[in-house]
Amino acid sequence: MINRYSRTGLFLFGVALYGGPVLAGLAGHGWAVLPVFAALFLLYVSATRKPDLSMPAGWAGLGMMAAMQVVLVVMVWAAGMLVANVAGAIMLPLWAPIAITATAAGAGAWAYRDAAEMDVMLDSAIRSLEGFDTAPRFVAEPEWPDTPADVRGAFERALEALRSAPQLNTGFIDPVVQELEMETGAQAFDIFYDTAGQNGDDNEPLVDFGLLRYIASPAVLSTLIGRGEGGLAPQLLLDAPDAGVRAEARARVTDLVDAGAPDDQLPDPDWLDTLERRFPDEGYRRLASACVQD
Repeated sequence: MINRYSRTGLFLFGVALYGGPVLAGLAGHGWAVLPVFAALFLLYVSATRKPDLSMPAGWAGLGMMAAMQVVLVVMVWAAGMLVANVAGAIMLPLWAPIAITATAAGAGAWAYRDAAEMDVMLDSAIRSLEGFDTAPRFVAEPEWPDTPADVRGAFERALEALRSAPQLNTGFIDPVVQELEMETGAQAFDIFYDTAGQNGDDNEPLVDFGLLRYIASPAVLSTLIGRGEGGLAPQLLLDAPDAGVRAEARARVTDLVDAGAPDDQLPDPDWLDTLERRFPDEGYRRLASACVQD
């Protein structure tokens, strides 16, 4: 099945998004097209990351996103130009590569509007594609494997950054968990899961929220679903003390439903009805209905 969280879906989206600048380079289109592609890339990534522009940190994040998109566009366009110089340019009207990327950016902005960012997602898609001609991606692992030292180190750095975040906000949290994913893929999930969801005075909403944003990445979520662990973090935090964490946990359950996760990875509808009584008008009843749809 091809969906937005599958390896095939991620690959096709990446090909379409990057394909425009590559084709523009192959066709010998000049520097003037680059701002158009950079703007389309920024449209997509800002729609998925949703920087909080009511705060200076949000504007700073938007500026960093814009700079990154310019770099990405120049790199892939230059790759196309290099191939054209070696093998010869292709005949292609100017509007064609722009239309390809514009379509991908618009579709991606809608499909991944509640998901992780472009650069992490595409990095993960590339990593998954490298395994197409080798063993299956989702293979049995030893039960309760030890966390590798490099993964533990990356997680501890991320944990320190999360605990020092000034507030529970994606503008502060997402860059931390995105860097963690770039360093570890989904390998940090187990240690992250073990750290989150504490009770009483030990509860840390920033850590809980960070875990949920970490698994918001389509690549991480796809890996966890394949391991049978897609529902662990949302079900751990659906009744968290913090309302913002609960809302994010509900969003991850919706992602699981959209991704076609098996029923045994979705929360029990009866439990969701109980949570509706504990936290009225937060949407648990609607979520219960979504979990029992065919």
